[in-house]
Amino acid sequence: MSDMYSESSECQTPLTKYQLISINSKGLPDGFKWLEMFEDVRVVVFCIALSDYDQEWVPCIGPLQNKMLASRDLFEKVVRHPCFVDTPFVLLLNKFDAFEDKINQVPITVCDWFCDFSPLKPHHNSQSLAHQAYYYVAVKFKELFSSITGRKLYVWQARARERTSVDEAFKYIREVLKWDEENIENLYGITADDSFYSTEMSSSPYIRQE
Repeated sequence: MSDMYSESSECQTPLTKYQLISINSKGLPDGFKWLEMFEDVRVVVFCIALSDYDQEWVPCIGPLQNKMLASRDLFEKVVRHPCFVDTPFVLLLNKFDAFEDKINQVPITVCDWFCDFSPLKPHHNSQSLAHQAYYYVAVKFKELFSSITGRKLYVWQARARERTSVDEAFKYIREVLKWDEENIENLYGITADDSFYSTEMSSSPYIRQE
């Protein structure tokens, strides 16, 4: 399914086309050959529900599997696909609102991958348990992505039922695309500033370091 997304009427930039690909994890025994159709995409946006950390599902073959672990495994397979060797990835950690409600009742350590999560004791003006856990999950995926590609994974938090949250996510994605284009221009000698290859992003408010 394809869709067109635009900002407010004040924005004069052309519309950006997004294509939503819904993947059925139960039907992926074909070695991901169909991913070759998307080798010319400019960015891969991978969305995972934070609140899935204690959920289970039944794959076609085998026992029950933790949904977060299943998402991690699917993410890794997509990252390793040769079509995306130079493609930037944006990970959207979605359903933060549901995650925020759940984590005070169900510890994130129920997911084996998060067994070493150790939150700081709450103090005045300190981050909430949910925010600490969000940054922890973001770092886990960043480390996984870096170990595979040697590149930086961009992570953003979203609340799917809040339009403003979705808007912010798309603004962030466009900033990543813009930054990636600047890298390409630099690669071909259009600019001479080696700082573009830093792991730090631009000063844009939509490029948030996790």
